[in-house]
Amino acid sequence: MDVHVKVHVEADVQTLEYKGAVVYVTSTEPLEGCELTLKFKKGVAVTGCLPHWPNRIEENEASWKVLFYPRIFEDRILHSFGVRLDLKGYVKLTAKVTKWNLNGCLVELEAARDAGLKAVVGPLASKYRIVDFKGSLNTVSSLNLSYILVEGSYVNLVLETFEQGMLAGHLEYEPSPVEIPFKLTLTGLNNNYRVSKYLLARLKDLYG
Repeated sequence: MDVHVKVHVEADVQTLEYKGAVVYVTSTEPLEGCELTLKFKKGVAVTGCLPHWPNRIEENEASWKVLFYPRIFEDRILHSFGVRLDLKGYVKLTAKVTKWNLNGCLVELEAARDAGLKAVVGPLASKYRIVDFKGSLNTVSSLNLSYILVEGSYVNLVLETFEQGMLAGHLEYEPSPVEIPFKLTLTGLNNNYRVSKYLLARLKDLYG
């Protein structure tokens, strides 16, 4: 039996506030009697929840009965359960953004994190030119849209855009414990599960 818990956290770099989180559980077997419990850090509150509110909620703690549904793939069946949370509260990000601005047609991003990060700029709907960069650079294109990805413990990107309008960006990395808004437990499995964590920190939108 393989049970995998994925935790996706979203935050705002400018306001240093949590925006939301998703907890997604998958199992290779249909299980019963499991319960997901989230114990929230002080100052973190839930303002919305999908697909439904917790079965049990107390001060700074919420629990859901894990009711798996089957997902059929070509070579296997996985059993899944997930909750999506709207959150508010302060987040202490380990990534530092020192530049994210637009000056005329030039966009500059500078960010650092000791454990490394990926900076993503896009989608770019018009022509652009990479003036300079530091870090490992990659570009991804789909349906006439492009994304620029720069990875490393220190990243810098200078980009010339042409009639872009609005430009978005964010940082991605595996968060440290201080950046996770809750402590997670999954009962009924004898702790036989693995957890992976992912943080997306949104930069403010730039308009030119």
